[in-house]
Amino acid sequence: ISEFTADLIKHGKLELDPSRNDNLTVTFHDSCNPSRGMGMLDEPRYVIQNVCNNFYDMPANTIRENTFCCGSGSGLNAGEDMELRMCGGLPRANAVKHVHEKYGVNMLACVCAIDRAALPDLMNYWVPGVDVTGVTELVGNALILPGEKERETDLRGEPLPGMEEDDA
Repeated sequence: ISEFTADLIKHGKLELDPSRNDNLTVTFHDSCNPSRGMGMLDEPRYVIQNVCNNFYDMPANTIRENTFCCGSGSGLNAGEDMELRMCGGLPRANAVKHVHEKYGVNMLACVCAIDRAALPDLMNYWVPGVDVTGVTELVGNALILPGEKERETDLRGEPLPGMEEDDA
């Protein structure tokens, strides 16, 4: 879907407000099969850069064709072997930790549903403060639908930037 969404954005078919994701500082995990297996490297980044104002790639030797395993494939996403899963995902977690500390990244985006399900445990364990999302969720937050009323929350039901309640 990232390829299709990138094409829609490139041809001006979507109205987007990237400021709706301004509470997020995003990095992207190249999932093994889509990146190394299929060569989908640029499309997800293009989408993210059009729906978010704050995007930072992890170090070059940890992404794209050199992506690190996140430890969720090969059956490691099962909770029965959490220690092995956390060890397998440590290289990816270290790369996320780098951008978390350097740029304040607080959201890790991915395109793989298996990674989307498994990465939250890895982040909670190694890089607390970094949440996980799918690229399409970021698109949904930024998408302006014809005739929509003013939105106050994102797809998770959390306040959009500037819509937070004052605690006065």
